[in-house]
Amino acid sequence: MNKLVIIIYARLSSKRLKGKVLKKIFNKCLLEIIYLRLKKKLNIPIIVNTSTNKSDDLLVKFCKKKNIKFFRGSLNNVFLRTIMCLKKNKINGFIRVCADRPFVDFREIKKAIKIFKSKKFDIVTNQLHKKVPKGLSCEIASSEIFYDVFNNNELTKSEKEHIFEYFYKNISDFKIYKLRNNLYEKNAKFNLSIDSSKDFQRAVNIFLKYKKNIYVSTLKVLKGFKNK
Repeated sequence: MNKLVIIIYARLSSKRLKGKVLKKIFNKCLLEIIYLRLKKKLNIPIIVNTSTNKSDDLLVKFCKKKNIKFFRGSLNNVFLRTIMCLKKNKINGFIRVCADRPFVDFREIKKAIKIFKSKKFDIVTNQLHKKVPKGLSCEIASSEIFYDVFNNNELTKSEKEHIFEYFYKNISDFKIYKLRNNLYEKNAKFNLSIDSSKDFQRAVNIFLKYKKNIYVSTLKVLKGFKNK
């Protein structure tokens, strides 16, 4: 695998908590916390993937200010936006991360990368058995299968928005490794994602519990987590 990158998917037009990726927890916004966690713990290039809509101009301004690499494309056709990003940056494989997950698990990603680099699989994912706390999804895929699907299939509206949906619907056509994590399975009901003001406050409280350490391990958070 010549070029593996992390792609953080971000936009400011989220319906339930608008502009959440730039909302600050202490002195850092949500997107920056995720970016810094990944940058410190994983020696892999990171690209923020957002839309060309005017609504995301502020997000791009933030990326420029922080010297974070970004790509802009279609707002609703995220599959196409992914394809264009992969092509422009000559990416062989990518790790998908959503910008509403401040407790992104670098240890789980490291485990997935090791499996993916064996070159035996098109996708490494923990999303097929659904016993994963919300906000801790882990998905890695080769660019080649995205190109093949894009060139040879008419995708549905949902498949364009949720970029791994087609592959999970047609699982027998791809080499997919199903990642398992016992701690995740025991705590699958917990929510570490941010979709609402209540979720955002929960994240603030968790970081406060660990002395505002944005690099606190997901393992530690899960072991001490109370989902209120």
